[in-house]
Amino acid sequence: MPVLTMKICPVHPIGRRGTPQAEPEEHSVRRCKADAEQTRLKILEAAEVLFAEQGIARTTLEQIARAAGVTRGAFYWHFRDKTAVLSALYERTTAPQLALIREASEQADLTDPLAFLECSGTRFLSVFAADKSQQRMHRIMSNAAMTEETAAWLAEANVELWRVFQRLLARAGEAGQLTDELTPDEVAVSLMVMFNGLLNEWLRSDRAFPLDTLGAKLLHHHIASLRRNGSAA
Repeated sequence: MPVLTMKICPVHPIGRRGTPQAEPEEHSVRRCKADAEQTRLKILEAAEVLFAEQGIARTTLEQIARAAGVTRGAFYWHFRDKTAVLSALYERTTAPQLALIREASEQADLTDPLAFLECSGTRFLSVFAADKSQQRMHRIMSNAAMTEETAAWLAEANVELWRVFQRLLARAGEAGQLTDELTPDEVAVSLMVMFNGLLNEWLRSDRAFPLDTLGAKLLHHHIASLRRNGSAA
């Protein structure tokens, strides 16, 4: 009599609706990663609001954890202190735009650094006007009290923007674009003052003027005043 053989298919646990369930360990790992990322995001969102409303120095870790709906232990799992939170907020709001400008400013074929600076600045103002997180981050950094915990980090973050301006303006000077009346470093100061003053006044006045359109107009006028007569426009 011939022997019948049967192929045994692997059996998967069946869910309530009859669909195979994921392997328990794999499913647990994915869920833990998703939960951890969600917790981290809630902490950052809570800290961003509290830092903007109360300032960094007056905001406690307990307040951040409570606003995020997490335990102190969960907070310390992700961040060691307020400086670590501040750094993470900066990395998700301001740093990406600065990185793009920095990379573009280092390209060998950048023929008109001042035009690039104007274009990048105009784009930044447009994004800033629509992005609540960037607005809060600017308020946080502008109003931050220099405490022992955050002073070094804040100083380095401010220097980073200065370095981006310096690179672009040094190239503009090498290309013969800048007026002789100011050095590249002095022009960098003027741009820092202009951007910070414009953003601060827009936020202080409760957005009383169109930041994107008026800001672009003022930036264009300022860049034009920095050009050497006859340089590319």
